Amino acid sequence: MSKFLFFALFAFLLFAGLNGNCAGKLRLSGISFPHAVVVANDPTPYGDFETLIVPIKRAGNLIIVEAQIDTLEGNFVMDTGAPYLVLNATYFRDAPRIDEKLSAGINGEASGGSFTTMVHNFSILDLYYSRITADVTDLSAIENGRGIKILGLLGTRLFAKFAVTIDLANNLLYIHKLDDKGNIPPKEQVFKEPYLKMPFKYINDIIFLKGAVNDKTMWFVFDSAAETNLLDYSKSKKILKSMQIINRSTLTGIGGSSFEVLYARFDKLTLDDKQFLRNRVLVTNLEKMGKAYDYSVDGILGYDFFSRGAFTINFVKSDFEMYIYNN
Repeated sequence: MSKFLFFALFAFLLFAGLNGNCAGKLRLSGISFPHAVVVANDPTPYGDFETLIVPIKRAGNLIIVEAQIDTLEGNFVMDTGAPYLVLNATYFRDAPRIDEKLSAGINGEASGGSFTTMVHNFSILDLYYSRITADVTDLSAIENGRGIKILGLLGTRLFAKFAVTIDLANNLLYIHKLDDKGNIPPKEQVFKEPYLKMPFKYINDIIFLKGAVNDKTMWFVFDSAAETNLLDYSKSKKILKSMQIINRSTLTGIGGSSFEVLYARFDKLTLDDKQFLRNRVLVTNLEKMGKAYDYSVDGILGYDFFSRGAFTINFVKSDFEMYIYNN
């Protein structure tokens, strides 16, 4: 089945002009791959471990994990807003091509050049993948923005047989094997008592959470590579008056056209029965993102949200667990 792929990672947010009341310029480069061809029967990953502990590096608000493709080792962005493995065309433009694609941005279309390839050997420490499909596209905006070499993105499908825990306080990623019931074995659990535990919808390999902003119900994409929270302007009109507008800026998409973006504060984000206070968000048009996901998107929960604590995602049982530390 063909799917849409949108990487909220490419919502790369430059906040230089967002302080105070002066108007700023914000560049947001979103890319999707209409009708991406994905091979559903990639072999199951393997490795001799119960819980694999992987060090995390940080590049701004991005979560960086080292991984290896054949003999090439380097940095990958942990991206729960991407469905599967994505490779940077800068280093993999000569990879064998399975399928060609046209890249489309959040605000316009980019030139062609993206394609699907087959990766023979991929590994994260002692976790191994053989013959998995990946998309190849231009990730130079991330490298240029953060000044770090990026080989690719680690999407959710890579972890479909596992649960993962990301502990930003200690810069560690835990990849858990599950028992026969799809649970993390008790002795392998990193945190015992979650502050929040709630189910999510797993649609087109993307995580959707039901929540509320100032009591208005919304569906959010949970994206570990989005550097801030985002809300769709059309879905937020009625609650904008309850927000404090910090700044107004201009968003420029891949196609070159631009439109206004609001940077705002709001008091109350609710997930399940838990409330998160003092939130910041960009309010803009997310219509193209919804088309890319093939599902309506009211907002995205990014770094401003998940940096509040460690979180565990069980991709087998669709249980979302977030652990909050008291400040």
